[in-house]
Amino acid sequence: MFYILSVMNNSFENFMQFLSLIIVFVLLLVVAYFVTRWVGNMGQNRYANKNIKIIEGIRIGPNKVIQIIKVGKKYFVVGMGKDEISYLGEVEEEDLNISEENTVKPLPDFKEILAKAKQKVSINKSKK
Repeated sequence: MFYILSVMNNSFENFMQFLSLIIVFVLLLVVAYFVTRWVGNMGQNRYANKNIKIIEGIRIGPNKVIQIIKVGKKYFVVGMGKDEISYLGEVEEEDLNISEENTVKPLPDFKEILAKAKQKVSINKSKK
């Protein structure tokens, strides 16, 4: 009888440890989600400035990029390397082919990425 009570007590303790581990894991996920959203919003607010926009960029080598940047109403071409930024010149707006697809857009928030991932998983499951 004592052996049965001892086994039941151990099983209950193991179950409670497992349950507490699950609760801590879920809390950790919730905290990570909100911290990620906070950091993402902080980055978007920093780059939400209306006066400076990166219009287009192209990589020309390892750690080397040429970008067209709009500052106010003027367009500048800059070369960016690993440790330096060089002014290459100014371009007139009529010389550029600017569309909304070319402008660098802020990253989507976590909720949009998660919804797309769920949609892909559900499509893959329905194909099976």
